[in-house]
Amino acid sequence: MAWYDFITGGADKLVSSVGNAIDSLSTTDEEKLQLKAVLEKQTQDYKLGVLNAQNDAEKELTERLKADMVSDSWLSKNIRPLALAFLTISTVFLIYATIFLLKPEDAVLVEAWTPLLTALLITAYSFYFGSRGFEKSFKIKNNKTTT
Repeated sequence: MAWYDFITGGADKLVSSVGNAIDSLSTTDEEKLQLKAVLEKQTQDYKLGVLNAQNDAEKELTERLKADMVSDSWLSKNIRPLALAFLTISTVFLIYATIFLLKPEDAVLVEAWTPLLTALLITAYSFYFGSRGFEKSFKIKNNKTTT
């Protein structure tokens, strides 16, 4: 199930409900079929637009990454690995401090940072490691459909 299924699923439900409304308001079967066909075409166009937007976003991300890699700046080439290393080290230090350095009553102070670090780590790890896996699986899928 793709991330955009919740959008296209909503469109299907909308078309179904509009179709039911048309059934109750239209007088002939021919009018009903014409309206349903138009609505289904609109739904397909909408789904195609969502897929195109997703593809454009992926291309844009890939272009941004390529531009970073051809840059002469050391920092632009290494900012993502450095951010990942910083977040990992920060989390490990926070865990160590919570367990071994802080008093139990002071450990409550760390709880405020836990959701932020969790969100940042999930984002960084999924981008850094997951995006490469996604690219490979996407290429494999495209190669199977074209051959």
